[in-house]
Amino acid sequence: MPAKLMRREALAAGGGACLCLVGGLLTQGCARVEAVDVEAARPPNAPRNFIAMEDQAKPSFHFVKGKVKGVLVRTDKGIIGYVNRCTHMGGPTTLREGRLVCLWHGSVYDPATGSVLKGPAKRALTPLKLEVKDGMVLLVA
Repeated sequence: MPAKLMRREALAAGGGACLCLVGGLLTQGCARVEAVDVEAARPPNAPRNFIAMEDQAKPSFHFVKGKVKGVLVRTDKGIIGYVNRCTHMGGPTTLREGRLVCLWHGSVYDPATGSVLKGPAKRALTPLKLEVKDGMVLLVA
């Protein structure tokens, strides 16, 4: 009869996933996504809903604003934003070879639409309502 693997043994062996936000980094294992705390980086005269300067989204920009962890992507349609949370199990995404890719399980999303190109995710990324005004990307409530 095979031996049972105890929960603490599985966790000690690295079987447990960990996601934390420390010092502007979204981390899981060795996967890291640098994210800018936009409240700390907001220019003095920028409105409260400021996310980034328009030229910062080249080709993507990861940010944290309060409880929102997001990603801006420059596409042919302009700058588009999504909640940076894979719809499969909540892992962070990053732009690789022109696609948003989940760092945990490899789901692939179309940056222009947020739709799933490759699973295991089945639902599109959650879009953010944005406005570009005076060279600034703003989050619309």
